[in-house]
This record gives sequence, structure tokens and C-alpha cells, in this order.
Amino acid sequence: MVLLGARLGRREWGVLGVALLFWVLDGYATYVLLLTVVPSLHELLPPALLPMLPRYAGYLIALTLFGWASGGILGGRVGDLLGRRRTMILAVLVYGLFTGLSALATSWWMLGVLRLLTGIGIGAEWGVGTSLLQESWPNAARTKGAGILQAGFSLGALFASGLFVLLSAHLGLSWRVLYGIGALPVILVALVARQIPESRRWVAAIQGEGKLTKRALGSRHLVPALLVSLSITVGWWAISSWVPTYAALLAHSVAAKAALAGLAGVLYNVGEIFGCILFGFLADRLGRRPVTASYFLGALVMTPVVFLLVKNPLVVVLLQLLNGYLSGGLYSWYAIHPPELFPTVLRATAISLIFNSSRYLAMVGAIVSSLLVQAFGGLGLAATTFALVYLLGIVAIFLLPETRGEPLPD
Repeated sequence: MVLLGARLGRREWGVLGVALLFWVLDGYATYVLLLTVVPSLHELLPPALLPMLPRYAGYLIALTLFGWASGGILGGRVGDLLGRRRTMILAVLVYGLFTGLSALATSWWMLGVLRLLTGIGIGAEWGVGTSLLQESWPNAARTKGAGILQAGFSLGALFASGLFVLLSAHLGLSWRVLYGIGALPVILVALVARQIPESRRWVAAIQGEGKLTKRALGSRHLVPALLVSLSITVGWWAISSWVPTYAALLAHSVAAKAALAGLAGVLYNVGEIFGCILFGFLADRLGRRPVTASYFLGALVMTPVVFLLVKNPLVVVLLQLLNGYLSGGLYSWYAIHPPELFPTVLRATAISLIFNSSRYLAMVGAIVSSLLVQAFGGLGLAATTFALVYLLGIVAIFLLPETRGEPLPD
């Protein structure tokens, strides 16, 4: 079948299907924390600590990010040594198991430890899944396929948001149910494990015993790519991760808080899905650098509009469509540009390092932003202050080469 500009067979569609499925479940496992952080901490924190709820929310996000970063860097290296397939299966089992166990948390620190372990699995899965897709699809379709793959994270977050609205806002069920559903990947990976192919390109590279010096990973591309990653990741976790909480704070009743938080999450992720998919098509036509820079600029402008200028709760929620398109759509850059900068035997290591190492600073950003929220007396000034990080991304993207139309390096 000729689609997306190239002939794609059963194997290519199978690779996308498996990688997309697991990235969707990654998105669910991540976003369920952001949706349930308020009700879960209301139950798990002692009454005396409830006034400091934003701080403890920052701790939970930071622990998730620490696990994500550590697992991602480790998973990328393991993926280059042992293969994309085996690493992916192990990562999915880890994040599925510990997401499910989070439903049993009896204290905020127990939930934090379980989120740390969940983050390890989430981080380890992305690099090998992205490498498998890029190495399996033809050059004419890789960019578009990568954009579709990256949208899977938002699909998972959208699924989590929809369930949150249904189960919590309408049925009044506990936040624990959402974590329990997060154990689904353990079952799914057992069912599809044998159908997951290994990257032929990776097998050929390993059999050829390709030897690269450490300078290959420390090339001039690594530092500017890390700066772009820092801008995307810190911006998202210090700003956009607060969207459900901000929407809830604008409401005047408990039921309205859950409804607005869920709806904001749904619309943000719908926008992010379109942003990720269209990023791939636009980058294929216009180039990686100009498209990335335009998304950064849009996110920079949108942040003060959402968090500072607009006060109507319904308008804030509706604006999440555009907000998600811009700040969330930026994540397609990871699946498109970095894989084109590094050779096969180091690809998973390099792109995982780029994608995940910035989460150590994003972890700090999550804590600092929660403190700024308290210091400024609200999210508006804190979010607008952190939005300046998008300027770094605009500068850094033009320090990387334009790779549009070039083949994936061996």
C-alpha cells in the first residue's frame, strides 16, 4: 500500500502499531498523576499539610521525572546493546506494574516511590520504540510516521482525561481506579510480545560490529539538541502540567473542579495530537528548524494569555486546544530530528539521552514552579516567568543542521 509518500507493508504498519500502543499507554501512565494529584493528596496528606498541597504535588511530579530521566538514559543504552524489542517489552512491564500498584498507596511518599518506579519504565520505552520506527520505515515516510507515533502519548493522556471525567466527575469513583486501569500494559505486552519485530538495521549494525568512538556521541550536535530538549521539557512540566490544576482552581464547586480539570486535559491533548501529527507533515515540507522555532514562538505567546490574561474558566479551557497544539506538539521534534543526527549503533542511546536528561532539570522546575505559585499567590506569574525558557529553544534549534530530505545515517 502506498501511503504517506511511500510503500508501506504489514511489517511497517505492525511496527507503528506496537510502538504507538505502548506510547499511548505511556501517556496514560504519565497523565493520570496530573489529573489525580489534587484528590489523591487530599486523601493521603495529613490535614495540617493540605495548605502546602502544591508543594507535595511538585514532589510527586519531580519523582516521576527523576525516574523517567534515569530509566530513559539506561533504557537507551540497553536498547543499543541488547536490541529494541527486548528493551521495549521489559520497559512496558515495569511501568504497567507500578502504575497499577500506585492504586494501593497509603501515604504520599509511598505514592511517590511508586511513581519513581513507574517513571523508570516510561522513560526506558520511548527511545527504543522511536528507534525501531525510524529504522523500519522508508525515508519518504519516516517523518510523518514519527509525528503520528509521538501523538500517541497525547492519545493516552486523552484517554486518561476522558476516564477521569467519567469515573471521578460523573460517577464519583476514587482516583485509585484510574491507577488500577494503568496495569493494563502488563496484560497487553504478554499478548503481543511475539509479534514485536526487531530492527533489521540494528541487527545489521551489531553483526557488522560497528565501532564508534565516544566522540560520536559527544559530537557538536549533542549540546544544542540538549538545549532544545531542555526548553521543551522544562516548559511543559513547569507550565503545561499545571493545566488541569489551574482549571480546577478557577471552579467554584468540587464537582465543577473535576469537570473543568478533566475537560481542560481533554482539549489540551486533542490539540497536542493535532500538533504532533501536523509537525511531522510540516517538517517534511518546510524543514525541521523553522517548524520547531514557530512552535516555540507560539508557546511563548500562548502561556501568558492562558495563565495571566484570560480569567473566564470556560475560555481558559477552550484555549487548551491551541495551547496543546503548540507546547505539546513540540514533542514531535524528539521523534523526528534527533534520530537523524546519530548512527544506528548509538541512536537509542543518543536520542534517549536528549529526550530524558533534561527531565532532571524539569524535575527541579516542577518543584520551583510549585514554590513560585505559592510565592506569587497564583499560577499566572509563575507560568509566564517559566515561559521565557522557550526563547532558549528558538536559539538552540538553529545551532543544529537541517536534515530535511536526508537519509537516516547508518
